[in-house]
Parts: sequence; structure tokens; C-alpha cells
Amino acid sequence: MSRPVILCVDDERIILSSLKSQLMNNLGDTYQIELAESGEEALEILDELIKSQVEIPLVIADQIMGGMYGDEVLARIKTILPSIYGIMLTGQATAESVGEAVNKAGLFRYISKPWDEEDLVLTIKTGLRSYYDQKSLLKQECYQSILNQILKLVITAVSFEEQLSQALSIILSARCFTSLTKGSIYTVDLEQADLEWSTRVAPDMVLVSQLNEGEVPESLLEHSETDGVELITETANIRYYRAPIILQRQVVGVLFIYIDIAHDDGPQTREFLSSVGHTLAGMIRISQYNRALEKHSLELEKLVEKRTRELHQALRKQEQLNDIFLEANKKLDYFATTDELTKLMNRRCFFERADGEASRANRYGRKALLAILDVDFFKEVNDKFGHQVGDAVLAKVANVIVETIREHDFIGRIGGEEFGLLMPETSLEDGKELCERVRLAIASTKVMIGSHCISVSASMGISEVKEEESTIGCAMIRADQALYDSKHKGRNLISLN
Repeated sequence: MSRPVILCVDDERIILSSLKSQLMNNLGDTYQIELAESGEEALEILDELIKSQVEIPLVIADQIMGGMYGDEVLARIKTILPSIYGIMLTGQATAESVGEAVNKAGLFRYISKPWDEEDLVLTIKTGLRSYYDQKSLLKQECYQSILNQILKLVITAVSFEEQLSQALSIILSARCFTSLTKGSIYTVDLEQADLEWSTRVAPDMVLVSQLNEGEVPESLLEHSETDGVELITETANIRYYRAPIILQRQVVGVLFIYIDIAHDDGPQTREFLSSVGHTLAGMIRISQYNRALEKHSLELEKLVEKRTRELHQALRKQEQLNDIFLEANKKLDYFATTDELTKLMNRRCFFERADGEASRANRYGRKALLAILDVDFFKEVNDKFGHQVGDAVLAKVANVIVETIREHDFIGRIGGEEFGLLMPETSLEDGKELCERVRLAIASTKVMIGSHCISVSASMGISEVKEEESTIGCAMIRADQALYDSKHKGRNLISLN
């Protein structure tokens, strides 16, 4: 199977060469790197890759190119492949073009030229991880939807054969893992089967439902040693899943689903087909009960009631699992954006928020200030009292900052004892006044550790985000230099750059 492709689009060959070299060094073992010198060429390559059933998770496009601009290229590719992630690589993109790319192409990130290789690779890896996470989530949602639809068939007032026919149609209508719409279901002959089957003798199978497929070899209907879902490749062009339907430890049916050669087999698909097999087994069991209704009417009522309770319990259990899944996602989002010690935004989250604020300030001509705060002599606290005390000091400082700043300001921990403070729509004078309040509040803070009273102070560097800057990268450098000045002049000071 071909490796997934990262498509790079730029009208400068030297840029493409540099991109390919850096991506091959970092991702070449896992991905193919395809290059296009124009938007038109990129679309042609995309068409060829799609016809060859090659996965394309990510495209990197320059904005200013001859012919189609990058935002138009990304938008057209997004129309063809809605799940693809796009990254804009540009040295002179306007806010409008970035906005177009975000709105029409679902732009994931944009990176300024010249770029830092480490930042570029990290951004691409993050995009790829998001792509596959989203792909996995969509596949899981698709499988869950199919299972829910099949479960509903169990309680519909149609014959057993019609239930299986509808179940097969539901499975094959979903494009989660196959586009061939081809499969079949075999089960035991319920007209001749008893309510209890021997676990030593496999009953004969008969075709119950079929879509777009001929006869299945008899050898594939026999009992499998694994009793699990198997991926079978007969020839270079024929692949399918064989999913046994097991009831009372006995194989009472087999589900065959034909798949594309390019299908990527994985545990999600096998678990899904296993769950389908369990559900179909439930259908067989219920049908078995219905066929014995005339002889065992009173007993059958009890059995059907029991199976219905089990079914409702399974549905309730699934709802509980869904709630657990949603709660887990909330926790994952919290831990991905929050510094565990101080409960502030972590470094990545702070820079994303700050870059967004800088972009808005740039777009609407508003002011924004960035301040970097560093706790003075923090190493001495750790060395003298230990890291647990140092953690308590940091947590206290973070709490003091949060209580002092305004509601629309936001703060994040960007280093060991270093904090970043972004003040939107704030003049230099107002920002300095706010930072002075923060400095004084910290300086008046005492941290009691047993019988020890630890005094704390902080140095700060302030820089204004300039009108032409749509990220905080340059302002960060200036604020960091101002912080250095504060340290150099004796600490517990505020310096401007």
C-alpha cells in the first residue's frame, strides 16, 4: 500500500526543494512528499493521487503564486477532499487572504517565510495528528451510527430475513471502510435448527442476504479456529472481511464484506464488525424464539422479555460509554491547554491565543501589549527549600497575577518561572500602570512554608505589538530583551522596549 502523501505547492523551486528536504528528513519514513509549482499542477497531481487511491492528509501552499493564489488552491482542494488539512506558507499574505483560506478552505495554520524548520515540522506533525484524530473520530461515529441503526432493526416488526437484508444494506451504504457495496450474510437454516446447538458440530450455512456478489467458497463457511474477524486476500484485486456470527460459543453465521485494495485495516474496523456479529447473533436468537412460538408460547414470552431487557441494558450501557467518551474529551482538552501546577494556560495555548489576539489587533487597527514576567531568584528558592516549595511559590504568584489583571487580559505559564501576559486594546501607559500593580502585588506577597516566610518579587519586560505584526513573535523578542534589562538593572523592575 502506498504511503500517505504530503503535497507542497510553491512557484519557487528553491522553496520546494528546501521544503522537501526538511520534510524528508523528519517524515520521509512515513510519508511521500509530492511537489507542485502551481495551483493547476497541484490539482492535476491531486486528481492522479485520488485515482490511485493514495491518502492525502495535508497540503502546504504558498499564498502569492502565479495563476491561482494559495487561498484559492486550498479552497478548491478542500472542496475535493473535505477532510484534508491545509497550511499556508507565505511571506506577504494579507489578513483578507488568510481569512479567505480559513473560511473557505478550513485553514489549519499559516507559517511566515522564512520559517523555522523546527516550528514548521512541529506544525505539520500537529496537523497530521489532528487529521488522523479527526479521521478516527469520524470513523468511530460512523460505526456507532451503523450499530445503532442495526440495533433498532431488532425491534422492528419484519421477518428475520428482512432484518438481515436491511442490516446488510445499512452496513454497505456507509463509506467508512468500503466503497464497493458488496457483501453477503450466511446463517444456519433456522427451519431445521433446534433452540440449542451442539458446540462440537458446525451446522450447515445458507445464504440469507446478498448484495452485488456471487457464491462464497464453502471452505469459508466452515468453522474458524480463531472465531474472530479475519481479513482475507484471495487475489491482488479481491479482499474481504470474514466476520463470524457466534451464539452460545457456536458459529451460526458468517458476514462477508468486500473492501477496496487501498483499505487500511485497523482494530476499529475489526471491533466494529465483531460488534455487528454480536448484534446479528441477537437477531438470530430472537428469530429462533419467534419460530418456536407455536410450541413454546408461554416460555417464549419470558425469553423475549429477558432478551429485551438485555437489549435495553446494552443501549443504556452504550449511552453511558458515550457520556464517558465526552467527559474524557473534556478532560483531554483541559490537560492539552492548561498548566497543571498554576491552572493557567500552558505555553502552546497561550501563544495560540496571543497570536489570535495579535491577528485581530492587526486586522482592526487596535492596540495590544505583551509582557513577560519572571520570578526573581527562583532558583535560590528551589535550592534552599526544595522544588515542592518552589511549586507553591509559583502557584501563589499565578493566583496573585490572576486577581490583579483585568477580565479581558489573559495570562499563561510559558516557562519554568516565566509567565506571559497579553493585554488587548491597551495603550503603553495603561499597560505599564497595570504591570506596576502586578509587580507591587507580587512584591507584597508572602508565602508561608512552616516557620519560613518567603518574600517574592518579579521582573517584567513590556513590548507593544506593532500594527504590522499579526503574530506575537517579534513582540516576544522585544519583551524578552526588556525583561533582560530589568534583570540587569537589579530585578523587581519593569522595563519597556
